[in-house]
Amino acid sequence: MLTDRLNKRMAEKAELEAQLAVEENKKITLTEAQILAFLDYVCEMPADDVNKRRAIINIFVQSIYLHDDHFTLIINASKKPLSIDNIPLDDIETAFEGETGALEGCSSLGTPAPPKS
Repeated sequence: MLTDRLNKRMAEKAELEAQLAVEENKKITLTEAQILAFLDYVCEMPADDVNKRRAIINIFVQSIYLHDDHFTLIINASKKPLSIDNIPLDDIETAFEGETGALEGCSSLGTPAPPKS
């Protein structure tokens, strides 16, 4: 009886180790040279390129929380995210005064942001 339980636990351990090996193989590891090459590639793209803007946002912006009169921006900085709180929306609206385009006066936000916990 004890031997059966021990054999069952050993089989479970082997199965978990196999699953762990599969998950570790999924992990992407980049070298410093690969990261620098990608950043150089992004920097060489034209400033008005939409893909460049998306790449920069995907790299540096972790999340944005929009409130009634201000928003909070959380950016990837070093090992700990950096939070910039209470950015007044009036300042942003003033900065974009005179902008023309199809989305003038509209938010480009496609989905609502989660509430700040």
